[in-house]
Amino acid sequence: MVWAVTGRPTIKDVAERAGVSIATVSRALNDKSDVSGSTRERVREVARSVGYSPDPAARSLAGQKTHLVAIIVGDNAGHRDLSLIFFGRVLTAISRRLSESGYDPLLLPPDDLGFEHGVDAAVLIGVDADDRLVGELMAREVPLVGVDVRVAGGRSAYVGSNHADGVRLALGHLHALGHRRIAHIAGATNTSSGAERLEAFRRETANLGLDVPDELIRRGDFSSASGYRETCAVLALDERPTAIFAASDLMALAALQAIRDAGLQPGHDIAVTGFDDLEAAALAHPPLTTIRQDRRELGTLAASRAIELIEDTDASPPDTILPVELVVRASSSPV
Repeated sequence: MVWAVTGRPTIKDVAERAGVSIATVSRALNDKSDVSGSTRERVREVARSVGYSPDPAARSLAGQKTHLVAIIVGDNAGHRDLSLIFFGRVLTAISRRLSESGYDPLLLPPDDLGFEHGVDAAVLIGVDADDRLVGELMAREVPLVGVDVRVAGGRSAYVGSNHADGVRLALGHLHALGHRRIAHIAGATNTSSGAERLEAFRRETANLGLDVPDELIRRGDFSSASGYRETCAVLALDERPTAIFAASDLMALAALQAIRDAGLQPGHDIAVTGFDDLEAAALAHPPLTTIRQDRRELGTLAASRAIELIEDTDASPPDTILPVELVVRASSSPV
């Protein structure tokens, strides 16, 4: 059978047509022993049918050290500027740690499939695990480190914050202040952080015995625009919430403005909490209560995991989950 593929065939095309994961395709094409013979042959047949093969020039570099580590920054659900706002400190820490060990960072967008020079490892930020470039890197057996990105199979590691605990801290704080009608402006749920925070919100409100109607759970995308829009929506309800928990500081800061524009006083009429502790949070009016992530440590550990995978081919680092901290400021007040 011959499948029609538009443009250059990718490892994702092969995985979809063979009915297996990208990781399985990678391992089958690289003759790994943990793939059955029938699966290996099916994958190879599909690869031949669609005309797929990893870039030979790139594969020839796979065993050669380049001392380059790619940092691939995605668009964070359509807003690459948001990735850079949040991850700026992460990127700085990654670069510093790599330089200390003699590696150079190479900042790339997720649609760059060139890699003419090859890389020793890649750090993934704000990308989907099934993005085309991630599949190509796995096919070339490039070690991967995901910052809030989980990559199944291959030589990979995960570094992230404890999103669930952050939600627990924020809701516990609001509940202790007497808030019972709490709205949530969720982040992009196609990202692990957005999905995990929304799931934790549902779980923690249930644990606290709070009734949260669907109208109080709003779908944002981490951006200021979505934070403003969804805050306006909950303010227009017949019974508005007494508190808003936003899944990012950008959305929470926009919520403060929307509340002011509605003629209300944020932090007094409606409490607001965020997540991230961006630099702007402490300078807001009123200063924003939020969940602090250690972005510098995220970057340092991501780079350290990449170096570990490069220098020890048998390394299999466990997931690294960093603790978070509740930072109480004036935007949250008692009912």
